[in-house]
This record gives sequence, structure tokens and C-alpha cells, in this order.
Amino acid sequence: MSSSQEIKFALNRINRVLKGKRTEGYRDIRLGLDRIQRVVPKIQDWKGIHVAGTNGKGSICTFLAGMFKGAGLGYGSFTSPAFPEKHNGVTINGLYVNPRMYEMEMQHVQEKWDRIATGWAKQHGDDPKGLSPFEAETATAFRVFNKMHVPYGIVEVGMGGATDATNVMKHKAVTVISKIGLDHQEYLGNTIENIAKVKAGIMKKGVPCIVDHTNLPSVIHVLREHARSIGTDIILTWKGEPLLMSLDNSKWQLESYQVQNLLCAAMAFRQLFPLQQINFDKLLATGPFLPGRLETVRVDPPASGVEARDILVDGAHNMLGIETLAEHVNKRLRTPEQPVTWVMGMSASKDKPLLAIIEKLVQPHDNFAMVEFPQGPNDPQPAPANYGTEHARTFLQTPEQVYDGEPDISSALPWACDKANGGPVVVTGSLYLIRQLLSLKGIRRTRELGTRRPGRSQLYRYTKLAREGKLTKAEQREFKEARRHFELSPKRSRVFRDKRERGYLRPLKRRVPKRTRSLQSEVAFHANQRRSYEQTIKALKKDLQELDQKEKDPEPESPVANLVARIDDLKIQVAQHKEKHSETMTILRGYKAIPHMKYKTHTQIFGYPKKPKAPTQSPFKVDEEAAKSKSKKKGKPVMTWKDRKETFTEEVAAAEKERAMATREAARRATKGSADPLKDKMAGGRRVS
Repeated sequence: MSSSQEIKFALNRINRVLKGKRTEGYRDIRLGLDRIQRVVPKIQDWKGIHVAGTNGKGSICTFLAGMFKGAGLGYGSFTSPAFPEKHNGVTINGLYVNPRMYEMEMQHVQEKWDRIATGWAKQHGDDPKGLSPFEAETATAFRVFNKMHVPYGIVEVGMGGATDATNVMKHKAVTVISKIGLDHQEYLGNTIENIAKVKAGIMKKGVPCIVDHTNLPSVIHVLREHARSIGTDIILTWKGEPLLMSLDNSKWQLESYQVQNLLCAAMAFRQLFPLQQINFDKLLATGPFLPGRLETVRVDPPASGVEARDILVDGAHNMLGIETLAEHVNKRLRTPEQPVTWVMGMSASKDKPLLAIIEKLVQPHDNFAMVEFPQGPNDPQPAPANYGTEHARTFLQTPEQVYDGEPDISSALPWACDKANGGPVVVTGSLYLIRQLLSLKGIRRTRELGTRRPGRSQLYRYTKLAREGKLTKAEQREFKEARRHFELSPKRSRVFRDKRERGYLRPLKRRVPKRTRSLQSEVAFHANQRRSYEQTIKALKKDLQELDQKEKDPEPESPVANLVARIDDLKIQVAQHKEKHSETMTILRGYKAIPHMKYKTHTQIFGYPKKPKAPTQSPFKVDEEAAKSKSKKKGKPVMTWKDRKETFTEEVAAAEKERAMATREAARRATKGSADPLKDKMAGGRRVS
């Protein structure tokens, strides 16, 4: 290595260290359960399945969700980090939670913490600060589970285990610990045994714990000892290998670590439902894989350069994940004729061996691009791109194999697709880089879930906001969707009867009339047809723009003229279906869509009037009678640490001052009555050593 390169490496290290020093504390990560246990619901209506580990815990949650769905069982799932939006981390029965519902529950969590923080500051005189983002997301997910009445909740640990916010879960049915490796050493410990001890904190007395048997013997020993100390035991996954009889791996080509994740999920499911059959082939046919983990993504121009192509995306962000990714690429993608083109973006960490990661993946004849992801609120700091780029130049064959443009995924991806020349392209690194990639224009995902429709609570909320005139365009669109969903829902067709003994209306469970079902089907048909025609028109207009650039003066029988005629015909079809849809909705409602008729009362939506909300009591309210009885007791009251207003240093200084005054007073009394007044004055003011 030349001296100039050594200087560059040294400068890069200095810049990275200084940048980290300048942004110290940029991530709001506060482990512990003291804050979150005050904002989660006091009653947990669902049983929890808690999954921890370094790698594979997200995939285990996804496999478990697929098993629940295949068995027809209700469930909720919470994974992190969520991308591309926060609400995408919470799913209910295979669908993303509605974003407006998620926002409402998040607002309730923040308001509850604000009340608690106000009481805390008033009583103790210090500011407890706000919840960390992950604590707020966890409390929101738990509230959503309660609101949606799910019987089971699949929860992925954020970081660690014992002090993670998700460990506030009250009722656990089973716990799972996947493969453990070195990661987040600054928070969890410098050795793998220390990390294993922290992750073992999710275990509970009498709750079975499934453990990946491919962990190191020292890790399994730590987990077993902790399990015995709290009164439970671990179950290693090798005991579930007979379940693999239903897996045809020649068809699915799962890697060894994926098989272990599948076994962890299957054994946890078997602990809950011993009589349920588990068929891995049927499960894998539904595609229960986590987004951003060994996912094949379709990239269209201009993101892919000139031609559309497929790329492999995997969020391998630590050495354990990099090793499994390298094994997969070498076995499935790499060929002697074509090199692999890598696009990498890692988060900066003093314990992450970035250079070793690059050397593990990239071979001398490969292409390499190092990028940085934009740092959002509470996101980790990206590793400097020039640091990895300079190191790659030291062992790659030619300088042209290294990307030297803007360190951004939107600029590096077209370069990688063109440079690959038909060969494999792999995007890997931090999940925050994957989040940015999936948000680019021209990216078509293969693993994307639907979103739940707005519920009745959201319809009532939109009604109140609409009367105040505060709806945005997006909210107006969702308000319209909520009204349509309410009109088309079978719950809307229930007959209301006046219950005199209760004094309000109650919906009765009645079968939906045949005519109503027919009208609902007709409305859905016209809506789908109109939507399909509109999408076709949009695609044809795009083709028309490309042809217009080639043909300046189109002839009557040219492709441009044919496309224009086709678009006009489709517009007529759209208008007809729109008119039919409006007519059928009028029959279904019983009235036309008059603006003031879209506002519905609480009784019309829920079937009963709104109940008055009980006043919220502060958790720090003092019992006056107990305080009075305590004040009447004789003797000096005992002061607890909560009652102390001074810090330890201030208390020491006050004690020293009191001791000095007492010493001077004692000296003054000892010399009282002396014949020499100057001697008395000097004794009273003498400094005590």
C-alpha cells in the first residue's frame, strides 16, 4: 500500500470518529422498562409469542404469521424496523394496520405519557423526558392488538431482551431465541456470552423457550443456566427435525439458516397448538418471507438504467448475516463467467468490522459501489462511503470496477445495473438502506401486503373533523373510503330496534338480505372495472408519449392514432361504470350522496350513543387521609429517595457546612467566660480541619 493511501485511510478514520463525536447521542436508544410500563395497557387481552436473537428473528415472526394464517387463527404481528412507513411494522391477520388507526393510537400513547411526565415533574422536580421512538411504537402496537381483539401477538425484540421495551409483555405463551452473534456490543456487551445472557431475559417462569440448536455451546450453556434459575427449560430445535419430512427443499432451495428459522417457528407453533398439522410445503407456497431479506425486486427504468431487470435485496447488517449472504450468493448466483455487482450501505459503529465485511463479500473480479443512506430521525449514522470505496480499490483488479459517483442509492443503482451487463446485482447492508431502495420510483416489490380498510372508529373521527373543516386531501379520500366501506359492510345492514329498558338502540344480528348482497356485489364490480380501465388508460398514455417522440406527424392508421382511439373508448367505459356505480350506491343507501348526509352520528355508526369519558386521574395523586394519618405519627419521618430534592453532592456540602457550624459553636461555648475576648473571637472563627 502506498503512503498516500495510508494517509487517506487515516483521514477517513479521523473523520468518522470526529463525525461520531459531533453527533453523540443522535440515536434515542434508552433500554429499560420503567417508562414503557406506565403507558402500555394495564390489561393484555392477547397471549404473546416473544422472539429474540441476533439474526433470523424477523423471519421467524413471518413464518409464525404464515402458520397462523394457514390454520385460520387470528393474530397480530409487530416487527422492527418498519419500512417504508411506521405502521408497516404492525400487521393484523396478514394485513397492515390502517395508518390512521395507527396514528390515533400513537397519539393516545403520547398524550398518556405527557400526563405522566407532568405529574412526575411536579412531584420530583426533574424532567423524565419523552418516550423513545421504539417505546412509543411498542406501546402503540400493544394498544392496536387490544383494540383489534387478536388472540395472539407475535412480537419481535428490538434490541437485546431483558431491558428491551417489548419485554413489558405481561402474558407470554412461548418464547423463541434464534441465532445469537456479535451485534450492538456498545449496548449488550462485548462477548457473545454476555449478549446471550441479556437476550435470555425474555424467558419467564413456566413458559417454554425454543432455542436454535446451531448456537455456540457456550451460548446454549448460558441460556440453559438462566432458564433453570427462573424455573423453565429450553427446547432445542433438533428435536423438531421430524417436522422437516413435509419440506421438499429441492423445490424451495432454502439455506440452512432459513431451515433453522422455520424449525423455530414450527416448534413454537406446536407448543401452542399440539394438534394442528404443519405442512412446510403448503406454508412456503404462500410466500411467508420477510421483505428485504433475500428478496428479488424488479427494477424498471430509469432506476435500472436502460432495461428492466431483477436484483437481489438482503438486509445483512452484521458479520453473521454477511456470512450467510456470501454463502447464498456463491452457491446460487455466482458464475465463473460473470462477476457479481455489489451495492452496499452500512451503518457506522465502532464494533462493526466494515473492511472485513467487504472482503468477505467482494471478490477481485466483482464490481462494488459503496453508498450512504439518508439519516432520518433516530436513524443510525451511515458509514462513510469513501472509506469502503478506498479499501475496495486496494484488492479489486481495475479502478473501473469501483463506483466513484454520488454516494446515493438512486445514483449507484443505474451504474450497477449497467455495469453488471446481465450478471447478478446484490444490494445489501443496513435495513435503512433497504427502506430507501424500496421507496424509489421504478421499484416493484414481490412481497407487499395489503392495508386494512378504515373502521367505524375512523369514520366517526373523520365525521367530527369534517364538520370542523380540517380534512386534508388525503383525509378526504380516506373519509370517502370509510363511508363506502361502512355502506358496503354487512354490519350496516343490521336491523336496529329500540330497547326501551336500555334507553338506546342496539344492533341485532340478522342475516343480510339477498338484494342487499346483490347490490353490494354490483357496486364492487363497477368500482373494480372503472379502476382497471383507469390503470389501462394511464399505461396507454405512457406508451403514447414514447411514440409521440418518435412520430412527429402520425398517419391515420399509425400506432399513435390507434392508441388515441383506444384511450377514447376506454374513457367512455370509465364514465359508464362510474354512472352505474353512482346509481347502485344511491339504491343501496336509499338517498343520493348529499354533502350533509355523509355526517353520521355516533348512534348511526355504532348503534348506541356516545358514553361520557371518565376524568383521567394522575398516577401520582396522593391519598389525603393517608397523608394526614402519617403526619400525626410521632418521631422523625423517614425520607425515601423519591422525596429527596437535592443531589448527593449538594447533600454532602450541606452536611459539611452544618458540621463546621456545630464545631464553631462548640468551641465558642468551651471558651465562654474567658478573660481574653480576642481569644474567644479567634476560637469561634477558627477553620476546622
